[in-house]
Amino acid sequence: ECVFFEYGAVVMWGLTVEEETMILQAMESFEEEKLGISDIESDEFHFAYNSKLQPRIYNDIITLKNPGNIMVKLTISHALAQSAKLAHFESRIEQTILGTKHIPQVLKLTGKIDMPRTAINRKIGELFAMRIDVNLVSNVLDTPEIFWSEPRYEPLYSATRRYLEISPRVETLNQRVNVISDLLDMLKDHQTSSHGELLEWIVIILILFEIIVGVITLTFDYFGYRNELERR
Repeated sequence: ECVFFEYGAVVMWGLTVEEETMILQAMESFEEEKLGISDIESDEFHFAYNSKLQPRIYNDIITLKNPGNIMVKLTISHALAQSAKLAHFESRIEQTILGTKHIPQVLKLTGKIDMPRTAINRKIGELFAMRIDVNLVSNVLDTPEIFWSEPRYEPLYSATRRYLEISPRVETLNQRVNVISDLLDMLKDHQTSSHGELLEWIVIILILFEIIVGVITLTFDYFGYRNELERR
């Protein structure tokens, strides 16, 4: 069985690697915002049937009572898909933090950010987009609506989420987003400050230019007046 989720995750049960690859290739024409190979997150679990045990996941082994209970597989699939989606954003957040951690250090040592204005704007856009994406994924990680109509499966879903540590991982992710938000605010403040300094220098230069023009004008007026007096 395969379970596809609208947020770009798929959970496959009992397929060979070749079959999984074939299905994913067949779905490529329906993809939007295709990820690079290095950005794809995947997890692998083993599963077995045991009619004497309740459905559960332990030591990365999923135990099911019988092959015919599709709802149990769907319930576990929801948690597995959410975990994979969360892992994708954990990876993106980690890469973003590693790629920007030098900025506060440079600011601390030099008192300025030695980046062109366009580069700062791109970095602000990148951080802002990341923050929006994480806020959107928070909705994906909510309890699926199916458990409102099928509440008897929610305990299994919650147990699977606990095993995958989704809630503490979400909390950690939000803390890292706060770090990105602080960095975003710092870049905005720096850009505003730099723009203010540029305007101040423009004003100073204009005033200096006006003074120079005034001095030159007075000098010409003075020599003109002096020559006029000498002719008299």
